[in-house]
Amino acid sequence: MQPGHGQVYAVSGAAGGDAVSRRRALLVLAAGTSGIAGCSGGGGGAGGGGGPCAAEPASPGAGAAYCLVEPRVVRAAGGRRLGIGEAVLTNVDDSTAIIVARDAAGFHALSAVCTHACCLVSLCRDPECASPTTNPGDCGTSGVATPDPLGLAILCPCHGSGFHIADGTPLKGPATRPLPSFSLSFDGDDVLVDTSRPVDASVRI
Repeated sequence: MQPGHGQVYAVSGAAGGDAVSRRRALLVLAAGTSGIAGCSGGGGGAGGGGGPCAAEPASPGAGAAYCLVEPRVVRAAGGRRLGIGEAVLTNVDDSTAIIVARDAAGFHALSAVCTHACCLVSLCRDPECASPTTNPGDCGTSGVATPDPLGLAILCPCHGSGFHIADGTPLKGPATRPLPSFSLSFDGDDVLVDTSRPVDASVRI
């Protein structure tokens, strides 16, 4: 893939295989230990793990420029049907995962890759996040969650960082940087999230 060019990933609920992701492999090489690989959060969940989703070329953009988030356009199937206060997490692989959320002002999208150590985050179903969504696995989508709009809404299972759903700002560490917000558009009932196009966290559609 050329730098700055994305791909459209049509994410379904299933995929096959247990391929080791590029991020997981690079984290292991960078750390010199296999212990870091478990923090990537890939695999498991309802979607299984493994290979790439079907893709098409997409428009160029700058990308998120952190961890190994790649410039892609991710299709969150049925995302436009979210009710106010609801959110869903769609995972392409360990390099790209997004959250689509809807509040009273409209729809917005966040990265679902933690800014601390590149782990995939989970959506909280309750204010204490005692029952977060499980990682859907490669090419998977989580169930719909109703995260706390004012408190802990997004949790990183690796080191406990917490984030607000409205703008991705950290609520508790060790993460200190917000989850990037991305441009989105609609295609019928689906939401298309372009990870090559960061936007201000206040933007709603």
